[in-house]
Amino acid sequence: MRPRSAREVPPGYVVHRVADATLVFDAALASELVALRLADPDARKRLFSRAPLRGRGAAPSVGLRRDVSVILRRYQHGGAFGGFTGMLHLGPSRALEELRVTARAEASGAPVPHVVCLALWPAAGPFWSALIGTREERDARDLYEVLASTEDAGARSPLLREVGSAVRRLHDAGVDHRDLQLHNILVAEEAGRRRIVVIDLDRAIYHSSGRLSSRLRARSLGRLFRSAVKNGLWRERVGRRELAAFMAAYTAGDRPLRAELRGFIRGEQVKLALHLLRYRFIRPAAALGAASPLRRA
Repeated sequence: MRPRSAREVPPGYVVHRVADATLVFDAALASELVALRLADPDARKRLFSRAPLRGRGAAPSVGLRRDVSVILRRYQHGGAFGGFTGMLHLGPSRALEELRVTARAEASGAPVPHVVCLALWPAAGPFWSALIGTREERDARDLYEVLASTEDAGARSPLLREVGSAVRRLHDAGVDHRDLQLHNILVAEEAGRRRIVVIDLDRAIYHSSGRLSSRLRARSLGRLFRSAVKNGLWRERVGRRELAAFMAAYTAGDRPLRAELRGFIRGEQVKLALHLLRYRFIRPAAALGAASPLRRA
């Protein structure tokens, strides 16, 4: 069900109904967001017509204030059925759930982007389309790009320590990302300081009980490590030293947690081995002869 009032969205957001569209705005930026006319199909088309490609599709950057820009992203299916279903979703729940999960994670201090707006509209029958706007992280690059361009081995371990701490905060906030990989972690430089932001929480699940279980943590970390192999960075830019730096920061001296995670290594090694078979057809150089990065995690 689409929200009908501010009581159905996280605190700090307002709901507008314009024709058959529902708009959810950050209350502090509502006047600037109204000017974008996101309920108008022609206005949306103009915004996305010349936007650069980011991830699965075009994603324009729109300035709202001198110090605030928003990245707009349309919800689009990926995978085998992406070409058939495209931007159609059964109901508006996916976008609303991303807003709720991200807002809860942000309130808990997790390193996630701030959601600025949602726009939801019926497309055909029970199917809906939607877009989400998040605050733009200026001068940010994804973790893959940063690692691939960092030739100085001495600079990679400190970076991955910061990433490990950021992922730990996400998990401690009760967020299971479910698609944690190198392209979903941004590294932003601001006033000489580095900041790590985990993005694309459209599949994430918030566990109200609090911190994630060790099983879910291991699954999430295993997926992240597999993405390093898949993208050809294992041994080229990420080795055992960098992996050790990441895990040291993630566990932060928590020996019971480290022991629990080690108990899941065998299962993650099996997953990696199965993925390696598939990677041979996707990225031969990344897969051939790759030893398991999880052996001594």
